[in-house]
Amino acid sequence: MKILKFIVKWTVLFWAAVGIILFGLWLLNAPEDLAENSQSKARLNQADYSVAKMDLDIVDLSRDTPALGGYEGDDKRTLHGAIWFPKGQTSAHPLIIYSHGFAGYHKESSHIAKYLASNGYVVAAVDFPLSQNRSPADVPQLLDVVNQPGDVSAVIDQVLRLNNDSDSLMYQRVDADSIGTMGLSLGGLTTALVSFHPDLKDQRIKAAVMMAPPLEAFSKQFYAINLEVKSLLISGTMDRVVPEPENATQVRARNLNGWFISMDKGTHLGFADVGNPLRWMENPDNLGCTFMGFMLSKLDLPERWDAVIPNTRGVLRDVVVAPPCPELPGPSMNGLKQQWLTRIAIGSFFDVHLKSGASAEKANEFLNTTLSAENPEIILTFPR
Repeated sequence: MKILKFIVKWTVLFWAAVGIILFGLWLLNAPEDLAENSQSKARLNQADYSVAKMDLDIVDLSRDTPALGGYEGDDKRTLHGAIWFPKGQTSAHPLIIYSHGFAGYHKESSHIAKYLASNGYVVAAVDFPLSQNRSPADVPQLLDVVNQPGDVSAVIDQVLRLNNDSDSLMYQRVDADSIGTMGLSLGGLTTALVSFHPDLKDQRIKAAVMMAPPLEAFSKQFYAINLEVKSLLISGTMDRVVPEPENATQVRARNLNGWFISMDKGTHLGFADVGNPLRWMENPDNLGCTFMGFMLSKLDLPERWDAVIPNTRGVLRDVVVAPPCPELPGPSMNGLKQQWLTRIAIGSFFDVHLKSGASAEKANEFLNTTLSAENPEIILTFPR
């Protein structure tokens, strides 16, 4: 008994010491603040509203959930998530739908959702049935991504129904003519599909933000399908999970109508909430790649996206999917700093394209002339 108590005691002390050390490293690795009196800092700290949150539950009986992995399938698609919105405000605001990444969940980038809600947006997000971190299949399933654009449309439908329901907290809070989408990684691919793909697009979408999406296989024709959609792609030069040269750089050459932001030393996980607690790591994607290696070895992945996504009107190039996780040695951008820059970039972009009047004009000037001038980590490429 004494030996057991001794083991328990020293095990607890060991992990407590590890926790203290990691917490100390996290504190010591706080990023340098944005420049005092800069427009960037003012936009980061801007919060016009307090933020409220409500649950969002959808059962879509019109579409199936396929049998993948250890999952037997279902004759419906069940979506659980949340809506962030300006507290106490009943005026109509733009609606943004967030799509999570592979093995992610609806709150993985809540730092962006809360920021947008505090500045006059309604933000909705759900867990996709099979690619989420708690997938009913043995492991999250990437191949269900082709059905996720329909999930985004189902979320739009439900939020607009709530917007017309006088008994709902969302009653008359949404501007149905100002709808945008955003997503990270596989959610960025979902965002691209629901914005541009000829078979999967939702015509209600006006603006789209894609963070580190795997889009190397998409052709110039893909982005020309829906020129009405204004798009911003954000990537990081030290992204190991979805490497910038094989993805964002290729998209920049093909989407002549899009905005692009490259973050010097930015990482994949730096866009998500986890980027802050992992900011003490040289590159948090090293942990992400370990996780990806474990997951991908259990999946039957196609060599080409046309095995999953319809190649309607030649939207896909005949290329093999690039492998993730190349070696990228050296320190990456501080995760909290990357979150700051991501918030102000996305907020400014949506202000330009989903708002009007003085808000849109100020955001347009900031996005076009000030963002990269005040933040040398950001390289902005304009539509051509």
